Amino acid sequence: MGPIYRVRCNPFWDPNTCPIFITCSYDWTVRVWHEKESDSKLTCHQIGNLQQQVNDICWSPNTSSVFASVANDGRIEIWDLKKDSLAPQLDFWDVDPDTKEKIETAKSVVKFSRTSPVILSGAFDGRVGVYRTYGLEHGPVSDEDQRSRVMSAIAKEDFSSSSKAK
Repeated sequence: MGPIYRVRCNPFWDPNTCPIFITCSYDWTVRVWHEKESDSKLTCHQIGNLQQQVNDICWSPNTSSVFASVANDGRIEIWDLKKDSLAPQLDFWDVDPDTKEKIETAKSVVKFSRTSPVILSGAFDGRVGVYRTYGLEHGPVSDEDQRSRVMSAIAKEDFSSSSKAK
């Protein structure tokens, strides 16, 4: 219902075909989209529990079902659709070292490192955050296994009428 801020293709498919992609929006939503091969229609899986506009999203380069999002309240969330599509695996706010209060400066961009267990974020006040992540990868596997992982995660959430018939 609001402007879409980002569209990101899952990195485990050819970017020219991109059957799995995510979007984030002003209307507090992250949606995972899947183009079904049988009928070329898009199905959408909305991620819940978001409390602010979502400014950016990024797929993990190491695990096909993992993505990160950043929001207007300063939050960083990391999701794994294979484990749970209703709650993030991690949510994090920066904390003021003196007061121990959450810093709610809006974050504008998020990016996974391709070579290290690190995520980067940029904030509206010009700061860049570098955060260490552990335990999100599930080991080196083939691209085919990666595609199967995200497809099985999406399939368990598919409540479309064609899926119900199966």
